[in-house]
Amino acid sequence: MDKLEKEWRLQALAERSSHVENVLRHALLAELASEVWRDDPNEPLGISNAEVDDSGYDVVLERNATIRRVQLKQHHADKTPRSFSVQVEFATYPGSCIVAIAHSLTDLKPTSYSFYGNGPDESMPYVEAHRTTKAPGRITAEGERVLRLRYRDVPFSQFKRSLSMRQLIQELFPASGEHAHV
Repeated sequence: MDKLEKEWRLQALAERSSHVENVLRHALLAELASEVWRDDPNEPLGISNAEVDDSGYDVVLERNATIRRVQLKQHHADKTPRSFSVQVEFATYPGSCIVAIAHSLTDLKPTSYSFYGNGPDESMPYVEAHRTTKAPGRITAEGERVLRLRYRDVPFSQFKRSLSMRQLIQELFPASGEHAHV
């Protein structure tokens, strides 16, 4: 891909972010459901989408009575993000976690996954010590960036990175993969 095409695709990512997020959400859920099916075609996988984005999570997953509240983030595979913003209250929910989807700039196909969180019965690692998120594009009369006081920037370096779907499933549902096919 030449420089001009890359710039064109990066602009499209910014301008069509809702479309991109929706495509990646469906790709993640399809691959996840496919892997669970491969393990056991009779095992239910509950998937509930958040109707309103004010609780911090995008999707709730349930497998074998284990519930995960998942905030989805995305980035193209050619660029490593510095951090991802997370709502402080969301980070306190049991089973809360962040899944970052790395995708191809060419076709939006997921290339790997990253995970931030703890076990299904635990909240995320303490996030309040991280830097307060600055609101994109919002500036005070004094020229300062507006802070989003209920959000913190979690450094991407603290994520478990470059995971396959099978590895991501082990992070989400550690007890469920004991009989999984590899």
